[in-house]
Amino acid sequence: MSNEILIIFALLFPIAWYFGYRNGKQSGKSEVNDKSAGLSRQYFTGLNYLLNEQSDKAIDTFVSLLEVDSETVETHLALGNLFRKRGEVDRAIRIHQNLIARPSLSAKHRKMSLLELGDDYMAAGLLDRAEHIFKELVLDPQHKQASLSQLLQIYQQTKDWQNAIKVAEKLHLGDAPERRKEIAHFYCELAEEFIFEQSMREAVNQVKKALSIDPSCARATLISGTIHYNNGRYKKAIKSYRDLMHQNINLLPEAIDNIRAAFIQLSDQRGFIKFLEQSIEAGAGISVILSYAQELQVEQGDKVAADFIARQMVKHPSIKGLLKLINLHLKHASETAKPSLQMLHDVVTKLLKNKPVYHCNHCGFDTKTLFWQCPGCKSWGSVEPIQGIEGE
Repeated sequence: MSNEILIIFALLFPIAWYFGYRNGKQSGKSEVNDKSAGLSRQYFTGLNYLLNEQSDKAIDTFVSLLEVDSETVETHLALGNLFRKRGEVDRAIRIHQNLIARPSLSAKHRKMSLLELGDDYMAAGLLDRAEHIFKELVLDPQHKQASLSQLLQIYQQTKDWQNAIKVAEKLHLGDAPERRKEIAHFYCELAEEFIFEQSMREAVNQVKKALSIDPSCARATLISGTIHYNNGRYKKAIKSYRDLMHQNINLLPEAIDNIRAAFIQLSDQRGFIKFLEQSIEAGAGISVILSYAQELQVEQGDKVAADFIARQMVKHPSIKGLLKLINLHLKHASETAKPSLQMLHDVVTKLLKNKPVYHCNHCGFDTKTLFWQCPGCKSWGSVEPIQGIEGE
């Protein structure tokens, strides 16, 4: 017998006994015997189902024993909640709808039942029905915060960012860093939608709003840099990427190709090298280090580039750095050394191929794709390039 069935049994047994006792007190003697016998038959039928591990039939039988009044509403709510947690959402919906349909239900219990029914609809993916319920409950001070939180979740799932912003601002948590971060990402989502629609002015406005809410929003800065770069404003693009260096240097690899291209468009190779040197000094990872090594390789040759990588590897061991070092040595290796280096090259390449690139700092979710909202824990801005020997 599962623990959940035992919980249901524990919930229902005292109620079943109570109604048997109450019916007996309020009826004549022959009627008492009839009702008690009927109750006993139902109860023992349910118990028999339970003992034979026919849990569905047992639950239906026990639930049918309950009348709905002020003394059993809490039990019905608990049962519905339990069904939802077990994944039996249809049953939970049926119980909560049955409660709401009772004309004798108090206003307090109706709102409690509505809140549970809204959660049922959320679990079932019926977001439009859930939204309707939470919009009603948000007008009640007792249920306002819970309803707003659920509405915020709905609008994120449906990508209704305008309403998500409105609801987030109503949660009275606008000054909390995590809430500011969320709202900034909502504005970034709107900016990316406008970019897709080729509405660049609106996209820039959304980025400005994101940065006004959260000046440390690296995503907004990345979007700003991309907009400037795509519109040929290379100096402004580079300025945005310099800001990124101070906001979150771990995300600099996401922009390194645009940064190089912007400096090339400005015919400022020395400026790019200086940018890389400043980034490395500020703690940039292996992607930036390898970009700098590539510039050294072009200007001063393979040996200088290999020596630079080797020095960096002493301070910051990296599989990516090792692979680049192997490639440089392969070009100049003797015929007898090449097979071993090639084998090492293939092993390291396969190792990197199967490794995730990004990691959620909140829940530990690993992925090869940068998600601004973690697919695992749904937190915003927590997924970043993996650091250390297997990453940056």
